[in-house]
Amino acid sequence: MTNNEAVSKILNTLKSLSKDTRISRRYVLQVLKDRSKNLIAQKLGERTINEEVNLYTEIKCVEFTQVEVINCPIISFRSCSVLMKSKKPLPELIFSRLGSSIKEITSIDGYFEFKLVTEEQYRRNKKRKYTLDSEVYVYLGTDNHLYIPDNEIYSVDVTLLTVKTEDVDECSECKTEDCRSNWDYEFIVSDKLEDVVFKEALQIILNTRQIPQDPNPNGIEQA
Repeated sequence: MTNNEAVSKILNTLKSLSKDTRISRRYVLQVLKDRSKNLIAQKLGERTINEEVNLYTEIKCVEFTQVEVINCPIISFRSCSVLMKSKKPLPELIFSRLGSSIKEITSIDGYFEFKLVTEEQYRRNKKRKYTLDSEVYVYLGTDNHLYIPDNEIYSVDVTLLTVKTEDVDECSECKTEDCRSNWDYEFIVSDKLEDVVFKEALQIILNTRQIPQDPNPNGIEQA
């Protein structure tokens, strides 16, 4: 289901209820994404939808550049021999009690999996008497950039869950030219939650007293 199809589903229901459908399509999409994001975060924390493959998006060729260790805002990394930072931030992630919605980070050839850690886990692992030489750590910064301490890695593939699928292509250095409108990107919703997401989104819109009107009712605005 695309963003356009998801919004049309809500607008068609509103029309059947004889409500004013001169409502901003962008507003409807934002409500749908908010409901989907919140419910997915809840279910991720409960470990009940982790295996739904259709929810995840793979970003190929996330590139890194070496940064000055001394200027790193992450204190634990200032003693690193080398520090790499992703050139671009990741799309907005979904967070639950289990952490971020990054499923895996692998080498470009897919044969090596990096270990995503928190700053505290990194410090603890560094203090261990015996460490695994095969482990390469990746840290997600508050700026939504990925950091790789102690290893000179220039490109990885990332599989993650985001409702902002239209932002994914901007993170990839090997993306192809794509002329799609934002409305043509996939609307991310769990199969188990789809009915609830649309029901709650519709109720929110119906209960909104000041509904933003569509400034371009005869055309399609950009998402």
